[in-house]
Amino acid sequence: MKKEIIIILLLLVSACAPTQNIPMIEELEQVNKSITETTVEPLRESPAKSKEEKEALTIEEEHWKRMFEKAFAEVDCPAPRDPKSLPQEYYKGPMIDAHIHIHSLPDGQPGFPDEYYTGHNLGIEYSIAQWICMMDSEGTSKSLAFFAVWDPITQQSLDLVKKTMEKYPGRFIPFIMPPDNDGNAQGSSTVDARELSAMLSVYPGLFKGYGEIGLYGHPGGAPALPPDSPRLMEIYPVVREHNLLVYFHLGEGQKEAFETVLTENPNITFIFHGDQLVDCGTCDGTLDNVAEILENHPNVYYGVDELYGDVLLLNNDHTKEEFIAYFKDYAPLLKQDLNTWKEFIEKHPNQVLWDTDRGVGSIWSIDPEVALTLNNYSRAFIGRLDPTVQEKFAYQNAERLLKK
Repeated sequence: MKKEIIIILLLLVSACAPTQNIPMIEELEQVNKSITETTVEPLRESPAKSKEEKEALTIEEEHWKRMFEKAFAEVDCPAPRDPKSLPQEYYKGPMIDAHIHIHSLPDGQPGFPDEYYTGHNLGIEYSIAQWICMMDSEGTSKSLAFFAVWDPITQQSLDLVKKTMEKYPGRFIPFIMPPDNDGNAQGSSTVDARELSAMLSVYPGLFKGYGEIGLYGHPGGAPALPPDSPRLMEIYPVVREHNLLVYFHLGEGQKEAFETVLTENPNITFIFHGDQLVDCGTCDGTLDNVAEILENHPNVYYGVDELYGDVLLLNNDHTKEEFIAYFKDYAPLLKQDLNTWKEFIEKHPNQVLWDTDRGVGSIWSIDPEVALTLNNYSRAFIGRLDPTVQEKFAYQNAERLLKK
């Protein structure tokens, strides 16, 4: 079509132009050639993918299709226990768990049998429905949930969170937990601000929090990351921009640095916990440090997951049966926990949260029977707190966080 237009133009020019301008025809033919070349070039097909590339793409697509189908598969779940059926002295109201971990998707090379992938992954051994069953079994309405996001499965991990929120609206409060090769001595507990910002921009508004970030040193892996480290100082503006809560697991000797950060960021709400800071084996004054932080900084909350000996039991060194047997007699456990925590919780009724730190500590920690055993004990403990504090600790403080 373009060539025909140009030929018409040439004829018109030839008819109208003086004899001495005949060479213009050659110039217009050159223009025609140039237009044809530059117009056709972008329409050329990209090189065809090789058979191997097409097969690899198909293998990867099929791999993730299967992983997501299994990650959202339904599971058999026992009928929920009605908390109102518990004895008189138990707390029977709503509960929000302020600390659970969701297993990650497998990050190994796609296309291998399930046995190839290690780490008890979603899509291999677990389905999100198991966490829902865990909460339903015990009567927990929702949880602050930590979702791991890392390279090379960043996009798939983010897709998992988005799909989880769509399938189970209101059940999980999603926190992004993005380690940066923390199993390596050159790694870090978290990605840097630029990468975090990029992750958050994929699905704006998806996440409500950032964490849990372990600021302690990882044995054989990443070193301790102080709260006032350059990496975290660059991250706080990103957190503020996205209006995220922050959940830290503090390390030893980080109290002063943490208080500095709390003072400099009064418009960021922090939650923290940590058996490094609070040694509940002895509780030799370290709980006083936590109390001091809470009393000096209204923008911080503390998650109490050290009840019922979880540090001793919720790990792969023990079995489900050992965990359940531990709770055969509540009396000595309640006495110990009430002596440690009752006064602390009642003195800080608006800044303390019930949580469990379940999910990745052991492969059986989300089992419905374990959940019911743990929750019954938690309700027995809460029922012995001051009545004006019970609901705040069980769910209201966490609920208020979500409105910030």
